[in-house]
Amino acid sequence: MKHMEQYLNNINRNQDDNRTELFCNVFEVSSERLKFLLFLGMIDPKYDDDVLNIKLHKMKQLMFESYIQTELERLENKYQSNKIITFELFILDDHDKFVMDKLGGVSATTEWSGEMCFIVDTIEQVKPVLKSVIAHEFHHHLRIQRLNITEENETLLDRMVMEGMAEHFVKVELGEGYLGPYKDALSAEEIEYWNSKVKSHLFDKGTTTDAFMFGCQEQKIPFWCGYALGYFLVARYIATHPGLSIKTLTALPSSEFI
Repeated sequence: MKHMEQYLNNINRNQDDNRTELFCNVFEVSSERLKFLLFLGMIDPKYDDDVLNIKLHKMKQLMFESYIQTELERLENKYQSNKIITFELFILDDHDKFVMDKLGGVSATTEWSGEMCFIVDTIEQVKPVLKSVIAHEFHHHLRIQRLNITEENETLLDRMVMEGMAEHFVKVELGEGYLGPYKDALSAEEIEYWNSKVKSHLFDKGTTTDAFMFGCQEQKIPFWCGYALGYFLVARYIATHPGLSIKTLTALPSSEFI
């Protein structure tokens, strides 16, 4: 949290600073990156100083930063992605109803570079969710390295299998009780219908695949459709190929799961 401390210290010294510009300078991010972090649920850097300081103090007391570091090191030692992982921890805006209600108070993303960011609520109760999310994001990193997946060549099928496999990794590492909400997003009937529906789009690339992954009201695609389908595809493969280790499964190309 050193960047947040530095940011708040600068604010305390000079209240007249442009906070958006200051945040971008301290964290070394672009304005577009800042918008993305806010979209993921990060608390706005223009929030009240006292609130930011209180939340920073709580975050330090909870020691989530060292907890994330320890978990990532444990997983790296066990699975050996052979690429350095860096991460940044941000404070969640606890008024973000989507992250609080749907994601349990933790939002995260893994970049192609190996950099991760975790946006976390400042309460002890989110720790089990955080543990699950750390494992989920680590597996994204691991699979990207194993298969040399890039942003340019990633297909809808790749995205679906990536998410489904990450949840199975969580299940193997931590147990079924740590699984996220994605696997139950669709009913059995919806799985059957949408699994057939997406077949002609499996090798689509780019942002056009977002609608199938996250859902789209205009296209009547249900919420978290691609996540649930990905979990189903991986579960089906595991059921028909018993005994395969998660290490072996992680290295399989997405085409194996069709």
